[in-house]
Amino acid sequence: MITPRISRGGHRHRADILRLGVGKGMEDVRPSDSTDITTALADASEHLKFIESLTADLKPAPERAAAVGAAIERVQRRLTDGRLRLAVIGEFSSGKSTFINGLLRAPVLPVAVLPTTATAVTIEYGPAFLVRVRVVGDPQWHTVGPYGDPAALGAQLAALRGALKAFAPAFRPPETPDQLLEVLTTDGGVASHLSGLRVELPADALADGLVIIDTPGTNAEAHHTDVARRVMAEEADLAVVLTSALAPVPMSLTAFLLEAFDEATLARCTYLATYIDRVPAADRAAVVTTVRNRLRGGLGLPHPAVEPVSAEAVVKLAAGRQLEPEQVEWVARFAETDARLRETMARRREVTVADSTLRLLDEAVRIVEEDVEVQRAALAEDEEALGRARIRDLPRFLGEHRERGEKLVNSAADKVRSEIDRRHEVARDRVWQRCTSQIEAAASVSALESVVNDDVTADLRTGLSSMLKDLDTFMAEQIASAVGSAAAGVTEAFEAEYARLGEAVGYVRPAARTQVATARVVAAGAGGLRPVALAAKAAAAADRKGRWGAGAVGMAVGAVLGGPVGAGLGALVGGWLGGRNLAKVKSEICEQLQARVSTAFGEARDAAGQAAHEHRRAATATFRAHLAEYRESYDSAVAEIRSEQQARGAELERRRKTLAVARTEAERRRTVISAQRAALAAL
Repeated sequence: MITPRISRGGHRHRADILRLGVGKGMEDVRPSDSTDITTALADASEHLKFIESLTADLKPAPERAAAVGAAIERVQRRLTDGRLRLAVIGEFSSGKSTFINGLLRAPVLPVAVLPTTATAVTIEYGPAFLVRVRVVGDPQWHTVGPYGDPAALGAQLAALRGALKAFAPAFRPPETPDQLLEVLTTDGGVASHLSGLRVELPADALADGLVIIDTPGTNAEAHHTDVARRVMAEEADLAVVLTSALAPVPMSLTAFLLEAFDEATLARCTYLATYIDRVPAADRAAVVTTVRNRLRGGLGLPHPAVEPVSAEAVVKLAAGRQLEPEQVEWVARFAETDARLRETMARRREVTVADSTLRLLDEAVRIVEEDVEVQRAALAEDEEALGRARIRDLPRFLGEHRERGEKLVNSAADKVRSEIDRRHEVARDRVWQRCTSQIEAAASVSALESVVNDDVTADLRTGLSSMLKDLDTFMAEQIASAVGSAAAGVTEAFEAEYARLGEAVGYVRPAARTQVATARVVAAGAGGLRPVALAAKAAAAADRKGRWGAGAVGMAVGAVLGGPVGAGLGALVGGWLGGRNLAKVKSEICEQLQARVSTAFGEARDAAGQAAHEHRRAATATFRAHLAEYRESYDSAVAEIRSEQQARGAELERRRKTLAVARTEAERRRTVISAQRAALAAL
């Protein structure tokens, strides 16, 4: 089990870290250097405020704003965290684990047989050994440790096992920290499914604030390039690139470095030739020269910093094993390398923060610029789409639908008028035939009087009322159906146009405008038949006991048609019958009655025709109002879309102007940062 020695606890203040004094060859940072560093830190904070203000003003899309916000947060953490972060980069079998164990003066990381670690491993100081694990797809960190409480440890291991169950069902976390760390970094069934791994150790080498970041082997998996790039961009103050002295700087390593890092990042790296103790002493200088030349030619670095190093002796000593005489020398040289790395990190930390701020500034401006251009393109596309989608010739469009709708209403009205004539004749003839049949059937004077005063009157009233009621229903059905079809056609046409607007520019109508009610059009049109219905009702309410002589039939018909038509018919029976032949009287009565029936039904027909005319007029007016309401709604929708597009255009123009100013200011800040970088690099 790993038990690193602890001689100092906690993290030092940043100012103390800048005066590390670890190992021989270290010198304190000069006061003038400290002034340059303080200025760089103050300017970096001001740069961040500028970026925050810029993004708040320009309001990029949420996902872009989140990206800038996350970058700002990373740089702010760097500004407030004074620890020194060293990234270790190298191919599998280049000695990365051995080198890190040498820095820690303890065998913390296992030497893997296979390159399985898929994520960076961060090793930092802590009062007790513990491991934090994050599984792919799970944002939660699972902590195992500190060790010492069996019950708490059991619960932690069970939680970690549960988090990895979907990927490694057979996984059983070991109960010792060194064994757990070995499984998490070397077991392919587990290590490949981790997205984060952090280790805390109470190690002397970390007590001054050193943080070691072990990156995946550069020749392991394709996505390891992204891991290394992220570590250098967001975390590391310095990187050491390890290459084995036994196979110095293979092409696969230079290819990886060129893909992962830019020139400035490559220049920030220190290059170590590992396993140098395995090379014959006479060949060691030549190996270092070979490494330097290959870096110069492969990476384009004019003066790459290259050091030979051997960490095996350091790890051996930390394990309490006896060293060979030559190994003692390599332990001392490793301490010098360690000290120089710390000194370089202390100098370059503020340069790194300045570089990160500069990258963030450029990235923020770029993100906002891209967002503005994306929105500008989207607006131009929407404007063009509106031009294509909206009704090009609205008056013509409306005229076509008005003509179609009115044609439907007029056609229905013509059909109603024709049906009035037909039904009038049928009802008139039916009543006339029934009346004459009853008169002819009368066998006596008293029977004839009863027929004329009761039956004929009732038949005439019933026939008129029935005809008018039937016509009332027929008119309502025909004209209401026609105006309903006309209105539905308009609704369907405009719904299709609104759908085109929705597809073209994403327009969604407010709920109040979703549809003009066709049912209201039908109901309003049907109101034109009220006079006919009321007239029929008045006819049905006439006195059933009326007499022809008293004008009861005339009153009944008059209630329908507006005037008496049958007054005096009763005299035919009483006044003309005396001494005359009954058949002759019946004939005269039928002759008189035929004229009255024809007149009554004719006037009823005319009244119905007038009602149909009014009905057509009312239905046409209502349909036109329906069409006008849709036109008003559509005009309002198009005006609303145009207004929104104009507002977007104005906002984009404002943002473009703001960006122009921001670019100028960013360039000024870039110049300041570059000058600070040069000054700090010379420290």
